[in-house]
Amino acid sequence: MSHKLPLPDSVFRALEQAAKASGTTPADWIAAHLPEISPTNEEALRFHDDWIDHDFLKTYASEADDSISLEVVRQAMAKIPGRLVDDIRAERDER
Repeated sequence: MSHKLPLPDSVFRALEQAAKASGTTPADWIAAHLPEISPTNEEALRFHDDWIDHDFLKTYASEADDSISLEVVRQAMAKIPGRLVDDIRAERDER
């Protein structure tokens, strides 16, 4: 049995790239990244889904710019001085 799942173009392109990088098909890549459902972790999966901001993810997917590669992002972030962890600790300590 098979099903059709509509995906935004940007999400499908990202899926194709991830699958190609791992040497699998998109369907196999998805299957490999799904958690195994068992009676012991089914409740944990339900809880996990409760905190996911699905509206944000939809917005992010629609605004994604596939022309920007991960390498470009890494290069841009490498120019930011300091360490993020230091900023987080400083902000936490201010409270």
